[in-house]
Amino acid sequence: MLNLMRKHARNWLMKLILGIIIVVFIFYFGSVGDKQRAERIAMIDGKPVVYADFQREYQNLVDVYRQRFGQGLTDEMLKSLNLKQQALDNLINQAVILTKAEAMNVRVTDEDVKAMILAYPGFQRNGAFDQRTYEQTLRSSKMTPDEFETFQRNMLITLKVEELIQGGVRVSDQEVHDIYQMQSEKISIDFIEISPKAFTGAVKAAPADLEDFLKAQEAQFRIPEQVQIKYLAFLGQDYAATAKISDADVADYYDRHKDQWTKDKKVQPLSEVKDRIAAELRLVKGMYAASDEAKKAHDTIYQEENFDAYAAQKKLVVRTTGLFRLNDPPPDFRTMADFAKHVSGLQKNEVGRVLQGQKGYYVITLVDRKAPYLPSLKEIGAEVEKQYRETEAKRLAQKEAETLLARLRKGEALDAVAREKGLKIKETGLFQPGGVVPNLGSSMELTEALFQVSEKNPYPEQAYLVDGDYVIVRLKEKGKLNNADFTAKKDAITKYLEQQKKNETFKAWIEGSKAALIKEGRLEFTKDLKDL
Repeated sequence: MLNLMRKHARNWLMKLILGIIIVVFIFYFGSVGDKQRAERIAMIDGKPVVYADFQREYQNLVDVYRQRFGQGLTDEMLKSLNLKQQALDNLINQAVILTKAEAMNVRVTDEDVKAMILAYPGFQRNGAFDQRTYEQTLRSSKMTPDEFETFQRNMLITLKVEELIQGGVRVSDQEVHDIYQMQSEKISIDFIEISPKAFTGAVKAAPADLEDFLKAQEAQFRIPEQVQIKYLAFLGQDYAATAKISDADVADYYDRHKDQWTKDKKVQPLSEVKDRIAAELRLVKGMYAASDEAKKAHDTIYQEENFDAYAAQKKLVVRTTGLFRLNDPPPDFRTMADFAKHVSGLQKNEVGRVLQGQKGYYVITLVDRKAPYLPSLKEIGAEVEKQYRETEAKRLAQKEAETLLARLRKGEALDAVAREKGLKIKETGLFQPGGVVPNLGSSMELTEALFQVSEKNPYPEQAYLVDGDYVIVRLKEKGKLNNADFTAKKDAITKYLEQQKKNETFKAWIEGSKAALIKEGRLEFTKDLKDL
């Protein structure tokens, strides 16, 4: 059984399972309450999938990404990863596999489970299994031996099922050759470019056309919500001048941060950096003082509703902005990640919470709010006409490119068509498809199309937009493959392709099994993802 684990250690499911093993002790029970722990999120053949398992799986994924990215992992990144969906999918997939394993009569013996636990490094001392370590680890994780052994048994069952499903996967020599060809073959192409700029003069911009265009592209021209605020700024530098810094403070800071004061790989003496340290410490104290003053101002203004009066009493400058879009705030607020969200929730004349910026603290109040609106053609006619002409010119260029490509695919000569239209034929020379096309530019769609062209079908099925121009390409020649290089790489490619096919086969089997269970009414979701 341990050989089976080693054999599958590189595939996606095994990585997931090993990841779960690594963090299972930390997150297996989590901190959710008993009621929430038992809450059902799905039922499969009458067996519940509960919230506690989902929460554990989700925390496992979060922990894996935190270990990978460290402090660089932001809340926005976590949100974009859609980890809750991943966690739910993983959990349901595991339940589906175990359900199908039961139907396939896949079993794991107690000896298999025992062998796996005995070999687990976390339970060993001096290279041998240690019963005391095993019990202490489970106890500290609030897990019983029965629970842990069930987890191990399920993992081994999963591996057996995987081996059965993947057992018939084979890779043909032709598939291996095709992959090598795709990775190694160089090609050369000819191409012509049809520029939208050549059609700008043919575009007629009648008022009715512009009105229709404005309505059709309303989202593009709509002015989003705008707000106006006034605020008090409490800047650290304004309070730094009065901050008192002792020689002891400077010396203590120097001793704790010597690595910051190096020159030519040598630590500078205190006498050389004393003034710089003192300035930094004054600014730090200034920021603390600014924070205190900002909080004091906020609390007073909030209670007495006297923004301007407080500013006048304390001789503070009230700064008032013009109307601005929330996605383009004034300079003082551009570094604040939650500024737009905070301001959008304010009512007129309401005082917001104290905001912290790079230079200090701010107390704001909302002066005015202007709802989103669509300007009239009279207001933005020049911009609408510019966009209309560019859009129409692009449409005409695309239509021309498609017309020329149709003629070429029917057998007309490229040089004759190019000469008729006054277009210059350019060429790339031999290159390896996959990135930038020499003398042309970069387009993912074009790159994919270049893998499909051949001597029999030298033209792709469409023209492609590359760097603003529509491009028609024709295969000119293919470079010769290096047979000796192919022979040397054949085994590695075969192993890679076989593993890819195995992964895809197993994934497809899981998805098919899941769909069948849902259709048969044996798998039912009792909570939506948005509620988890």
